[in-house]
Amino acid sequence: MNSDNNKETAVPVFLVEAKDYGEGCKKVLHFLDQTSLIKYDHVTFNAETSYSALKGQFWGSVDKALNANQQSIDHLIQELQDNGYKSLRDLAAMQQGYESKMLHILTHFLDGFIGIDSSLYNLIEDSHRVSESLRQKIQNSPESYWLMQVRADKLWTFL
Repeated sequence: MNSDNNKETAVPVFLVEAKDYGEGCKKVLHFLDQTSLIKYDHVTFNAETSYSALKGQFWGSVDKALNANQQSIDHLIQELQDNGYKSLRDLAAMQQGYESKMLHILTHFLDGFIGIDSSLYNLIEDSHRVSESLRQKIQNSPESYWLMQVRADKLWTFL
């Protein structure tokens, strides 16, 4: 278990399906209460930086956060390559340590487990991405989809 006791902790923007801001807050809090991967001591929401897909900045914010997730994935892959892992076969010889921890974090990004490096977390699809079918649903009913900006302090991780 790791802890960062000294400062406000970065947390992802959450994509939720909700009828309004209040329901979006409840869904995010419920998820954070239920997940065993990360725990925050204190969570608050900001209505100014949380908004529905009706707002013009919605897609720009989604794409920016998705890009940050992709950059994290690319960085982890590059680090593994820099450490000699060029093919999947190379993974068979991986020893437990720094590289295996990078691979672990990478697989969390790919399989949809939230982690401390997540920039956007899609609660609807349990994913770090947004599928084309969900994009279409959001475009058809933008009032039902929200980006929830969370502020939290003191992160505990169980990865």
